[in-house]
Amino acid sequence: MSAKEKEKFDDMAKADKTCYEREMKTYIPYKGEIKKFKDPNAPKRPPLAFFLFCCEYHPKNQRRNPGLSIGDVAKKLGEMWNNTAADDKQTYEKKAAELKEKYKKDTAAYRTKGKPDAVKKGVVKAEKSKKKKEEEDDEADDEEEEDEVDDDDE
Repeated sequence: MSAKEKEKFDDMAKADKTCYEREMKTYIPYKGEIKKFKDPNAPKRPPLAFFLFCCEYHPKNQRRNPGLSIGDVAKKLGEMWNNTAADDKQTYEKKAAELKEKYKKDTAAYRTKGKPDAVKKGVVKAEKSKKKKEEEDDEADDEEEEDEVDDDDE
């Protein structure tokens, strides 16, 4: 490649470099997905009927088969759940439904619990304005006292 041909590409590269540097000044790198804040005081979700079944039968199953791995125990519990009669499953499903209703009530109470705090904040703001008024009154009293002292000097 001759020097003239190379010069053409060098000029293009310089122009691209200045454009790149200008754009990089305003570039803000992507920081990834921001995790949602999860309140540790929020009520926990209720377990499903299958998990209630597992909580009951897991220790029994592990005592019968102590050499099984966690995955194998889970497979056994899944088979047991699938082979369980609908009438037996009904008890776990009822308990799961009760826990779900309790969870709904707890979450509703938890959500409304935050609202009185907002009202309290409004009260605090009102108190602050009262304090400001008192401070202003105190300042006005101080100014009047200074005026009286100045009058005595005359």
